[in-house]
Amino acid sequence: MNMTDWQFNFIIKDWATWGGVFCSVRDFQPLIKTIFDNENFALHAVESCKPGTNGVFRIGPLVIKIFVPIESGYDSWPDYQAELYALERANALGVSVPRLQAKGEIQDRYLFRYLIMDYVYGETLGDRKAALNPEEKIAIGRTLRQIVRSWATPCENFNGIDVIQRTLNSPRWHDAPADIRDAQKRCLHRLNRDDFVYVHGDLTEDNLIIGDSGDVTVIDFADSIRAPAIYEDMAIACDAFNFDLDLLQGYYGKITAEDLLDRCIQAILVHDYGWQVVKNTFGSVHHMADLRTRIMQRLTSGETNDKSTKVR
Repeated sequence: MNMTDWQFNFIIKDWATWGGVFCSVRDFQPLIKTIFDNENFALHAVESCKPGTNGVFRIGPLVIKIFVPIESGYDSWPDYQAELYALERANALGVSVPRLQAKGEIQDRYLFRYLIMDYVYGETLGDRKAALNPEEKIAIGRTLRQIVRSWATPCENFNGIDVIQRTLNSPRWHDAPADIRDAQKRCLHRLNRDDFVYVHGDLTEDNLIIGDSGDVTVIDFADSIRAPAIYEDMAIACDAFNFDLDLLQGYYGKITAEDLLDRCIQAILVHDYGWQVVKNTFGSVHHMADLRTRIMQRLTSGETNDKSTKVR
């Protein structure tokens, strides 16, 4: 392609330059128009969606996700593979996720891979949470549990990632206390890869869309991975629910606080982002006993002398 024909003209040379453009409607609109023309979709006004890693834009009833090019210093090919596999798999299962409408790549100034899917109407759980009553929260927890159960089945290693080695070698865990790292190694070495299933891997409050009737739709599958089922619990309990007792009750049903504490600890230890979420949630944590105490306080609404749980 002649440089005069480029639809995207911003220069990307590292992660910082990508961070300065990936939400820019002005810079991406000509490229999006070309993609929509190629895919025979009508072009509506282009709006930037909530920022993440990739460029995500709403165009009327559709959303396009444009994956970060390699010139940024980040290889988004595994993310693209994961999201495409997960969406096609979830669509086939009838799970409540955006319906994939088109996929492809376009060689412009850079090679851009993209997915086009239906726009999901509603609010994120993060935006809706404060207005929900206990019954609504319990219902959302139950619905999410049904969604997770429907896809948590054996699958191929669709993006080639070894989740155990990735977590063991993750720089995000390097500043964790020694006894927590030791517990993590023991936990990861006990895992049996034959038991691994599909997990979304990033079920945060921003990736759960709540419709007007309380229905739940899951978005953003770029972190999908073949992993132990417990891997899913970290983002659900710690981020999406932020240890909210009604949401936890809906998702887990009857479970003691001690058992739920153990699940949370294991989920944190196996997840690549587990320690980052701990720091974001609790601040400085000095050792495993400290972490267990902090989580138990949240699970019992601060009543640390009463070990019976309010998560029924």
